[in-house]
Amino acid sequence: MVKKIYKEIERKPSHAGRILKYGFIDEHNLRIETIASLLGITRGHLSRIVNERSPITPDIAIRLEILTETPASQWLALQANCDAYALSQGEEFQKYKKAIGEWVSGSLTMSSKKRRNDEKTIALVKAAAVLAKQLGRKVKVS
Repeated sequence: MVKKIYKEIERKPSHAGRILKYGFIDEHNLRIETIASLLGITRGHLSRIVNERSPITPDIAIRLEILTETPASQWLALQANCDAYALSQGEEFQKYKKAIGEWVSGSLTMSSKKRRNDEKTIALVKAAAVLAKQLGRKVKVS
């Protein structure tokens, strides 16, 4: 049996743009136009970020670090948590999770030699690989 080493997320993590809006822009009573200008992006782009329709990218995170004195890594971690949660809620992820679970419970306990020759294990690996590729296509890089 495989020990679970992670804690399931109980709620949707906050989008990094939401934190930016409520924790910085609103907190300091700033205008979107002003912050967009300081970041070197359009008002529309910043609006999409704070309204959770666009992600905070590494280049924006670095600019935010300078502006807010919050590390770029923290902005990116917030965004990554939100993105990972959204991806994990999809149907493709649930199928992938099930396929991996079947492989772990049925194949991981076998000896490596037996596992390499077991038809069911080989089929599970192929199925999981297809699902992993489908998941990879779902990830949007902006």
